[in-house]
Amino acid sequence: MRRTNNRKVTETYFEGQHLSLSDLKEKPIIQNGYLYKNNIPAYPESVEFRVQKVSHVTGECGLRAIFLDSGFRQPPELADDQRHFLWWDLAVASDDISSAEERFLTSLFPSATKIRNQPPILEHFASSKVFKGKSAYGNFGFTFSLKELLRHYGEQFCGDQSPVLRVYETVLYRREIVYNVVVHPRDINLYDHYPRLPKWGDGVCGYHDGALWWRCQAPSETYKLKLEVNKLNCSVHVSPHKEEYYMWDHVCIAFHMEPGWVLTVDRNRLLKRVNACEVSQPCLLRRPETPLSLNEAERILADIKASMGKAEA
Repeated sequence: MRRTNNRKVTETYFEGQHLSLSDLKEKPIIQNGYLYKNNIPAYPESVEFRVQKVSHVTGECGLRAIFLDSGFRQPPELADDQRHFLWWDLAVASDDISSAEERFLTSLFPSATKIRNQPPILEHFASSKVFKGKSAYGNFGFTFSLKELLRHYGEQFCGDQSPVLRVYETVLYRREIVYNVVVHPRDINLYDHYPRLPKWGDGVCGYHDGALWWRCQAPSETYKLKLEVNKLNCSVHVSPHKEEYYMWDHVCIAFHMEPGWVLTVDRNRLLKRVNACEVSQPCLLRRPETPLSLNEAERILADIKASMGKAEA
């Protein structure tokens, strides 16, 4: 199905499903030349990441509003017929990439007792926006553990019960695949027809023991290298390849928010969890927000932290 989002961008979406790259290629209704490219060099496929942290990114106005509210609320400009979500992305750390590489190598060479002297290879391919610490949505990112965020949400909106996580949808853009997960209180029945997010299984993503696991389908936007696997020596390496553009995929988590709800977090904790970042292209900031240089963003953040420190002194 197709729709136009609130940023006037056309989306192809599939409700209640997290469709892998191969699943999407089998859908006859999709018209996307990048999806069906057959000249992409070999790369690490279906690498399983286990990510414990998530990030919410905003512009300067959003940053000031979050500190003013001491928490997060839904965007104020949404139409009445739109569902109200607070959006978070996975915050993939370097340790997450290293651990994912170990699992990937073990899956390639399950009989090997130990893989020795293997230089890192996944870092060469994990080059999409999700791995680079940049965002199209602003210069200021708040990073929390997903477990902590779910606890805050449960305490404030779920009567101290655990919230429910569900498979919400797969959204396809020109060169981007997004796997959306919805989080909601148990007494909100808007999402009852969506399947529960699995703990384990052979799907695209799930949640277990404080971490969201995600089998990355396409880690790069641009491929300049080729993965070569030597089964005999239980080793892998990369070699140069003609540059090819392709899809990239990532996971987003949407917290259901009723009008007026604020996901409250102690201001000192907010101060410790916020950092400045660069804005990636295409910039998706809503007016009147504008992208800042990293130096400008760091200066603004330092001024806010200094003024809040004085106010509490």
